Amino acid sequence: MPFIVSNAEQEDKELQVMIDSDPDVKEHIKGFNAEYEFRKKILMARKTAGLTQKQVGMISGLDYRAISRAESNSDISPNLKTLVKYLSAIGYELDIVKKVAN
Repeated sequence: MPFIVSNAEQEDKELQVMIDSDPDVKEHIKGFNAEYEFRKKILMARKTAGLTQKQVGMISGLDYRAISRAESNSDISPNLKTLVKYLSAIGYELDIVKKVAN
């Protein structure tokens, strides 16, 4: 079987052109990236607090599966009640901050 040589840099450029040409795709990716960054932040906050998922579960009353889903790139997004309990257990609270205009 012959090997396929890939030019990742060129493919990235072509993909970016396709994304930029479709506002719906661009908005979808923007939303995905925001969710990914949020999940990454809560995971790092838990680790910084020195807590395991099991400990967060004991403090918050949440099932470990809910905690795992909140931190992972699961297709299932945590509900507001779960997020509030999770954040409280790791010493944080949910807040609304005005978005800075781009």
